[in-house]
Amino acid sequence: MSKRKITFIHTSPAALNPVKNFYAEAAPELEATNLLDDGLLRLLAAMNYDVVEDRLSEMVKAARDSYEADLIMITCSSVTQAMVEKLSGACSVPILKIDEPMAREAVKAGGRVGVAVTFEPTIEPTSKLLRDTAARSRAEIEIVTEVMPDAYDALLAGDFHTHDALLLEGIGRLVDQNVNAIVLAQVSMARIMKQLNGKFQVPVLTSLHTSLSAVREMLGADV
Repeated sequence: MSKRKITFIHTSPAALNPVKNFYAEAAPELEATNLLDDGLLRLLAAMNYDVVEDRLSEMVKAARDSYEADLIMITCSSVTQAMVEKLSGACSVPILKIDEPMAREAVKAGGRVGVAVTFEPTIEPTSKLLRDTAARSRAEIEIVTEVMPDAYDALLAGDFHTHDALLLEGIGRLVDQNVNAIVLAQVSMARIMKQLNGKFQVPVLTSLHTSLSAVREMLGADV
């Protein structure tokens, strides 16, 4: 039986390897292709959304036509859900934003949801995704945000020790605010999961891990 094909669209080099390695280990039954345009992060930071959408549309077409993807996943949390829905409307292949399943899990926890962020432009799209998900479920949530830009700078500089230490401190501050669940807003933050080891009683969710069951469901029972 031929493998089902998934194409990941990345806007940050920091997301590519975590996604690639996780899916290679957890879902070897999938044939994965990774497309990266790290210039999109600068455009997102500058709020140049029309250009971002045009470029993402080109990448979606490449995933569909050149790589024959059965499913396309956008791994950037700074890309808005509205943009993903617009891209989906113009594409015959299903498109999943990687943090959608994570948002559903966080809303199930209810109450106060902590959002850990290291790349500031991610704050609003992630918060809106959580609010919209809660509204569809008729749930009430309160969002508490912890922003750690120095951690992201350390990650890009290859200083993983500092990144992880700052992230752990930020998660701890969210726990101290009595949140019911914590979401790690970016894929690049998933590397911290192995260091948690029951360190906190509050569930910490990462889009990397929560996305897999959604992928298998969307691709069908043969995956």
